[in-house]
Formats: sequence, C-alpha cells, structure tokens
Amino acid sequence: MAGESFGTRAKNWLVKKGLKAVVAVPPLHRRLNRKLINSYASATRIRPRPFSMAADYTTWRGLTDRRYSGRHLPEARSYNAGLPPLDQVDALFKKTEDRRATDTSLLFPFFAQWFTDSFLRTKWKKPEAQDFAENESNHEIDLCQIYGVGEEQTRMLRSGEGGRLKSQTLNGEEFPVFLFEETAEGLTLKPEFDGLYTPDNFMRVFHKASDSHKKNAFAVGLEHGNSTVGNTVMNTLFLREHNRIAGVLAKAHPGWGDERLFQTARNVCIVILLKIVIGDYIKHIAPVDFPLMVVPGMAEKEHWYRTNWIAVEFALLYRWHDLIPATVTFNGETGDAATLRHNNALVMDLGVEKVCRDASRQLAGKIGLQNTPDFLLAMGVKKHSVQMARACALAPFNDYRRHYGKEPVRSFEALTGDPALARKLEALYGSIDRLEWFVGIFAEAYGESDMMGELLKIMVANDAFTQALTNPLLAVAVYNADTFGAEGLEIIEKTSTLAQVVARNTALQDEAGVGFKIRG
Repeated sequence: MAGESFGTRAKNWLVKKGLKAVVAVPPLHRRLNRKLINSYASATRIRPRPFSMAADYTTWRGLTDRRYSGRHLPEARSYNAGLPPLDQVDALFKKTEDRRATDTSLLFPFFAQWFTDSFLRTKWKKPEAQDFAENESNHEIDLCQIYGVGEEQTRMLRSGEGGRLKSQTLNGEEFPVFLFEETAEGLTLKPEFDGLYTPDNFMRVFHKASDSHKKNAFAVGLEHGNSTVGNTVMNTLFLREHNRIAGVLAKAHPGWGDERLFQTARNVCIVILLKIVIGDYIKHIAPVDFPLMVVPGMAEKEHWYRTNWIAVEFALLYRWHDLIPATVTFNGETGDAATLRHNNALVMDLGVEKVCRDASRQLAGKIGLQNTPDFLLAMGVKKHSVQMARACALAPFNDYRRHYGKEPVRSFEALTGDPALARKLEALYGSIDRLEWFVGIFAEAYGESDMMGELLKIMVANDAFTQALTNPLLAVAVYNADTFGAEGLEIIEKTSTLAQVVARNTALQDEAGVGFKIRG
C-alpha cells in the first residue's frame, strides 16, 4: 500500500496517546499486557493439535512424538495436485525494485534469523527421501545457538573453568574459539569439536566451504552459526553476556564451582533472551508501540499453557528473505548484500559494536512478494520453501484465514492492493480460493504502521507467545533467586532490549544508537 489515510493516522495517534496513559498506571499496564497477549495466543485452537507430520490422521505417535513436526491444518493432497509450475511461482518473489521497510533496521533480520534458527530445525535428508516430516528441534527457546543442542555438545563448548564458555581474544574483543585448525592435511575440524554437529549437518554446511570460510569459522552451538554476519554477531554477543554473568556470579558466590556457575549463568541468559523476544522483538512487529512485558507465571493461568511443539507452518512463515535489501553499508562502504554470507572477517575487523550500529542505521527490506534479492533467489530459498509447503500438502491461504478467525479474502486485488500483482496471481491460480498459503502470506498488503500482512502477523504472534511464555524458567516455582542467583535476577529485571546487551558487552556508549527501529 502506498500510504495510510488521514483517518488511519489520526486513529493511530489516538491509540498511541491512550496506550501511553495506560502504561503510566502499572496495574492497567499489566492487565492490558495480558489481554493483548491472550488475544493472539487464543487466535486459533490450542495444542495439542490432532494432526502432525507423523500421519495424515490422528495417531498416538502424532500426538506425542515431537520428532515429527506439528501442523495446524490437515493435509490437502488433492488441492496440491493442481498447483501452478514451481518456477512460475518462484518468479513471484524476484526483486523488481529495492523496496525498503518503513522503520525496521537491518539489525532486525540479523536477530530474527539467529533467533529462529534455534528452534525451526527441519531435518534434512537426501533429496530422494526428503519429506520434511521430521525435525531436529528442542522445541524450546534454550539458546542452543551458543550452548549446543544437547549436553554432550554443551560440554564441548564449555571452558570448564568459572562457568564460562570457551572464548578467545581477537583485536581486543572476545569471540568464540575457532572450529578448525591447521594440520598437515590442511584445515580440519578440531578433535575437541568432533560430534558438535551431526555428520550430515556438518557435511551439508562445510563440505564445500572455502578455506577462508573454514579459517574464520567459530565453534558455536549450531551448524549454521557462521553462515551470516548476523548469526556471528548474535552468537558473539550472547557468549560475552554468558561469560560476563558467570564472572558476576563467581565474584558474589566464591563457593560455587564451575558447574553451578555455568548452569546459573545459562538460566539467566535464556530469560534475558525471552525478555528481548517479547519486549523488544515482538514489540517491534506489533502495529502499535506498546511495551509488552514478560510476567513470570502469567502463562500458567491460561488455557494455552501447553507443551511446545513447532509446526511446519511456523517453520515456513519465517522465511523472511525479503528483509535483506539489495545493498548494505558497513564502515562507509556499500556493497551487494551477498557479502553478509560467510563473512566472519567483517565482524572481526569492524567489531561487534560497529556492525550493530551500522546495521541499526540502514533500513531492512520490505516483507512481501517481488522483493527477494537475486543472490538468495539463486540459492533456491523461495523455491525450496514452496516445495516444502507442497510436500507437506498445506491447505490454501483462505483456509488458514478461517482457521485463525478471519474472513476469507474475496479477490486478488483485495489481497494485494496492487492491480498488476493481482493479475499475475490470477493468471497463475485462477481463483483466490486456490492461492497457496505460502504465497498468500507474502502477497497480503499492509499499511505503513505494520511490517507484514494480517495473517502472517497473527500466526507469528500466536506461536511466539504460546511457545516463549511457556518456558519452564518463567514458572512461578522456578523464577527466583535460587534459580538465577540474586545478582542474576537483578540483571534479568533490568534487561528488556537487545541494545542493553550490546552496551554491556561492547564499548557502546549510547543504547539509543542500536535497535530494531531505524536509527539516525
């Protein structure tokens, strides 16, 4: 949409003023916070869902075995049999111009990819066997990005002293240690990290990696941890935060050994991440500027307080490649956004603070069709996503709107607000009721105060709230000084934004210089 009407802007202004008045009264703030969260958390049926990728009907395995991804709606095989050619659908995502977001900074997609990679972990198989049914997710927000997916992997990443993670100093800054070492055979995986990733995942990521990529690769929790500048920045920030907190706890509790220091610092860091996700990240996605809060124990009183289970739709809807613009600028130099891939050298050379500040000063791309950079499209990111949606036999777009309590869209033009794009979609699908869900969520128009379409926003918020606020560390019986240490609890209570973590672990002087909203 080109813009918002005067009436819409006036309404938004009044809402903003009203929310400011509510926030000034803590009991009202907490009440509205709960109401807003519940409105999204209750947008569709709650878990357990009757279907999963284990079978196309309800089974005990499908209700209990979380190795199989969940699903919101049952299979629609006959519908998927008549969909348009894959290449023609893929072409809908090709960037036609470098459209930028209204106020979202490049730091947002840096965080978004790093955050979601930790739990959106579809299991990869050989092409002839790939059915996208299984996952390798822990189904929790657990900071496996820096701790690894299991205890064996966590042990590999720990220093064994002072509760710290292994780290090194480069150019005066703390970073994870390197994953590879020079041997007579060339760059090889350090023996201490054998088993950090599954053999299949290791080969998939590193078997074609260049020597420069391997040389600068850090030992982090997930195999894709070195794939982008954003992943490296976030892994480094949270490793520093963990080690910093371990130091605070060690000073306050000289009798604690390495194990307790590590486990307590880990608990603190996970809750810090949860607070950033709700109070900074989701807050930015919301169309109104309302300070969302993590209230320990709140979720326990709600009907949606259930075991986490990632659904295939959630794994797909986060394919926000459009957030990456055509070009990016760091240290005054502008280049193709492809430089964001496999470029740990950029982070080591400029430093974490500089990368965060520069990312905060440039607009991200705008979510939607016709805005995916060529280098990502050439990698098949959208084509693969459509293939996955079809292999999972997902229902059409309007079926999902109904599932989330929304009226079906009646025409392509009503969906897109763009006559030319509407004609392209109609030529491919014929009827709006035939439109694929994955295409529809990116085709849906939205106003300047939003950063995505209505259905996509609802689905993101629904899963975010119901799978973040159910974290066991937020339970009433768990959230206390025994779990975090009094010092850790104080750090948690004082943290609500990513900028605070950046400031605590870099030379950043002004937190206002970093954030998900564009900075001057």
